[in-house]
Amino acid sequence: MATIIWGHGERIAGTPFRTVVTPAQTLGQLVALAVDMPAGLHVHPHTHADADQVHVVVSGVLTCRVGDDRFRIGEGGTVCLPRGIEHELWNETEDVVRMVDLYTPSGIEEQFMRNAAGA
Repeated sequence: MATIIWGHGERIAGTPFRTVVTPAQTLGQLVALAVDMPAGLHVHPHTHADADQVHVVVSGVLTCRVGDDRFRIGEGGTVCLPRGIEHELWNETEDVVRMVDLYTPSGIEEQFMRNAAGA
């Protein structure tokens, strides 16, 4: 079994994301992204119409809202963001929050690339 060191994966330019499991590896069923969420970053309310999302916090504390529920999630915690449900997340701390984000099916990574490129 290979040892995975934080920081590996292909960076999505202009974003805090790195692709660590590609859509090609899962026949498009899943993409896994490593995230280094900087202190103070707030991802505004939005929904994903075509994908479910799961955050797995590796280190730090993530604050998020899913529908009407608000959570603070620490190391080892997870939160599921079902498609079609409005959510937002932020890092209220002084430290980077490290997460692995799972999206099923894949495809959202292409949207992140387009958004970062200003498309």
